[in-house]
Amino acid sequence: MKRVVMFQKDELEVVGMYPDVNGRSVEKLNTPITPKENFLRLLQGEKPLWIPMDGDVIRLTPAIVPDHRARGFVMEAQSFDPNREGGGPDMFGVEWEWVPKAGGSMVRPGNPKVKNIAEWEMDIVFPELDRWPWEASAEANRMFIDQEERLVGITIMNGLFERLVSFTDMGEAMISLVDEECQEGVKRLFDRLADFYLDMIGRFRQYFRMDLLVFHDDWGSQRAPLFSLETCREMVVPYLKRIVDGAHSMGVAFELHSCGKNELLVPAMVEAGVDLWNGQEVNDKKLLCDRYGDHMLFGAAPADLTPESSPEEVRASYQRFVEEFQGYRIYGGMARGVSAGRRVCYELSRVALFKEQGREE
Repeated sequence: MKRVVMFQKDELEVVGMYPDVNGRSVEKLNTPITPKENFLRLLQGEKPLWIPMDGDVIRLTPAIVPDHRARGFVMEAQSFDPNREGGGPDMFGVEWEWVPKAGGSMVRPGNPKVKNIAEWEMDIVFPELDRWPWEASAEANRMFIDQEERLVGITIMNGLFERLVSFTDMGEAMISLVDEECQEGVKRLFDRLADFYLDMIGRFRQYFRMDLLVFHDDWGSQRAPLFSLETCREMVVPYLKRIVDGAHSMGVAFELHSCGKNELLVPAMVEAGVDLWNGQEVNDKKLLCDRYGDHMLFGAAPADLTPESSPEEVRASYQRFVEEFQGYRIYGGMARGVSAGRRVCYELSRVALFKEQGREE
């Protein structure tokens, strides 16, 4: 067990700025250990000095992956305007359409690339990753990759289920997961996708020094998962686990980004070996920490704050948040759009975690 350092007020001093994606920056506080060291403590089953926050990870979605442009979700050193550049073909040639009002892209339904999932090999050609300019992309993002004080997180859009939906449309994708005549074709596809994603992960690890993979695969709606736990265990877990295990063998932690009320599918995440899930607030994070906190980490943040919240409201909300989750292994901590929350969350969680561990250097 690493020794615990008592909180000092001068830790709240801003001693610099970390460059961040799309021209933004993140305050560098006078912390006793680096944000990366602190986050790794949590990932390795030890107590961190403070609740790791989103700004402690550089989250990149490089334009080298055509899906990131198609989805309108490029985050890297070079500027990107989704209203002008979003949409278009992904790496499998599926056309996405940027929808400004929704702030995202979708595949226009009605003309699926794969007409028969049992014969998907006739319609799908996998990209040749050797042709992608990996070195040039890494060099363009060198300012992030060479930051040794924060984790480098890379997002891969369109995971197993999302990829299936993009190929077949939602209705056919849902049917194919449970129709015995289709299931074998889906399994072949997911098996091939697992190989492909592992190849991508290896390249991101090599060129971008990736510490954390964020695998984007939405499984739920606002009210419930889109498929049952039994279906997930049979159709998704074997292939997701192979991807997770492969990432771990490369020294990469695995975060599942999966929107929706997916509490019922958390056992599948655990079985696949997922390290972190930063689910939406519609999910009961306290309940999940109680049931599964020994197996994986959950992201949590105050849900009652807005960018217009007063400093007093911000501090009171974070005080309640830290008290509620004290004793749990969580990450995230940052209420969306509340920039002042970073130092407040740091201070309150530093004090609380020191008292919890009852140790002093």
